[in-house]
Amino acid sequence: MHHRNSGHPPVLSALTIIRTRPEYERRSLISSIALFTATVTGPREAAFDLLHARFDPTDSRADIITGLCERLPAGAQLLVRQPILPTRYLMDTAAVRDLPPIDNQLLARALPGTKLLPLTVTEEQLIAAGEAIGLEMAGPASTPLKRNRRAPEQAMALWSIYTQAFCRRPEARALIASFQAWRVLERAKPLPF
Repeated sequence: MHHRNSGHPPVLSALTIIRTRPEYERRSLISSIALFTATVTGPREAAFDLLHARFDPTDSRADIITGLCERLPAGAQLLVRQPILPTRYLMDTAAVRDLPPIDNQLLARALPGTKLLPLTVTEEQLIAAGEAIGLEMAGPASTPLKRNRRAPEQAMALWSIYTQAFCRRPEARALIASFQAWRVLERAKPLPF
């Protein structure tokens, strides 16, 4: 249910893809993904869901993206980070043309009826946004294991950036408070063994 004057889509999924190297580098592989979904349930309320998966080098990019697309909630808009290319590509348009398609392009092709919302944010902005809502974020010098483990926090921080940028202040505050209550309940759940 979408409420009038809401800047938040009825269903918004924030995606983080963690790679072994920057996406535009050769031999860059997807090592984990996190899909955080916020579904508006009332004027200033939301329900949340989280999918987190890790992959090994034998998992193909195509299979990972296909599996991700199958798990995207019906009717969701998809919030994605737009990769920032190094300066050398800005001066060489031929080099940009020679790059393989990025994950966002493959997602757009695989999800023709889904609205992709690309945001360009730096690592520093993402870390600051996550820490501002109480998340333990992986830093630039973190180990690959910690970066994979903290993929959900990156997806949640990306959602937070969108919410605070595109929702009116009262709505954003209420949605962030709803999110924080959900986090408390999630942390209180017993660990599966």
